[in-house]
Amino acid sequence: MEPKIATKELVTNESHSGNRMPRDTAVWTALEDVLAANEHGPRHILELWPCYVRRVHMARFLAHYELFKQVIDLPGCVVEMGVYRGPSLLTWAKLMETFCPGDRSRRIFGFDSFKGLQDFNPKDGKPVPDVSKVVGGWSAEKVKAEVEELVRISNLDNFISGHERCKLITGNITLEFLLQWLEENPGLRISLLHLDVDLYEPTLAALKAFYPRVVTGGVVIFDEYGLMPWEGESQAVDEYFASIGERPLIKKFPTFHNPHGYMIKS
Repeated sequence: MEPKIATKELVTNESHSGNRMPRDTAVWTALEDVLAANEHGPRHILELWPCYVRRVHMARFLAHYELFKQVIDLPGCVVEMGVYRGPSLLTWAKLMETFCPGDRSRRIFGFDSFKGLQDFNPKDGKPVPDVSKVVGGWSAEKVKAEVEELVRISNLDNFISGHERCKLITGNITLEFLLQWLEENPGLRISLLHLDVDLYEPTLAALKAFYPRVVTGGVVIFDEYGLMPWEGESQAVDEYFASIGERPLIKKFPTFHNPHGYMIKS
């Protein structure tokens, strides 16, 4: 018999996106009522996920799909800065397996300390507890083992089962740490760089380390660019490109809230 899901666990974390307004509470309550009334197990929900996923989360998935389509025929790996619970990282992994199953060289690397927001700089502005813009905000430390297991299962489900398409790299996102990792991986080229670390210092470090490895035509995603109150990320992006004498065209999808900015490297 298929195990049942404890539905209350799915909807009560206020830090989750799509849970900010009274209407959100009503929608979540209606969904959990359906699950409770019909005693659906996890396999049912996962196989029929479009029936249960909310619009806001489907929109983010579609935005990532559109961005991935830009790099399907480019060489290079996907690098994500800021994994949290893994939804974006595992989206990239599954898209790569779907569209490029025969190319085992294109891998997905996810960097995170799993300790949440840490390295605040004056350029990040004031703390904003309502959106978890505080030291330790958006921490996934308690669920790190779960994320690791989900990555393992994703690799197990690959076209070539068990091939390590997706890999987690745990550590503070500092320039020193990233450059050391690059020394150990000198051949890395990047087709898609996803920056979702929210703050000034890790965003700047990631750009300094990895932007030179992004191939021409590659996509760079700035998850909170131009989005208040995450001004530190925007400041880091603007400063970095000014320092190398570039003014990239940063665009966003008009119908999607996140990601809030992306560019194509020319």
